Amino acid sequence: MVDNEDWTDKELEEMRSRNIDFSDIPELTPQFLQTLKRVVPREHYKVVPVKKAISIKLDADVLEYYKSKGKGYQTRINRILRAEMLKETAPVYGGEQEEENEHDS
Repeated sequence: MVDNEDWTDKELEEMRSRNIDFSDIPELTPQFLQTLKRVVPREHYKVVPVKKAISIKLDADVLEYYKSKGKGYQTRINRILRAEMLKETAPVYGGEQEEENEHDS
C-alpha cells in the first residue's frame, strides 16, 4: 500500500475530485443497520476472559426477562455487562466514565 505522506497535493486533489461509482453498494438503511452485531474479536482482549461461577442477586423481573429469551441467557447478561465495562474502561468504544451514586447492599 502506498503511504499517503508520499502523495503530492496535486495527486490528493485529483483523488478527491474523481467520480466514484457507488451504484453497486447496497444502501445502509436503518433496518439493515439494526441487523448488525457489534463483535469484539478475542485478539482485542488484553486477557482471555475466564468464566468464574458466582452467586449474584438480580431483580426477579430482570432475570425472568433474560430467561424468557431462551437458552444462553447467562451469556447475554455477560455480554451486556462486558459492553458496559468496556464503555467505562475503553474510551475508544465511545463510553465515558460515570460516577456511581448507588451502592450494592
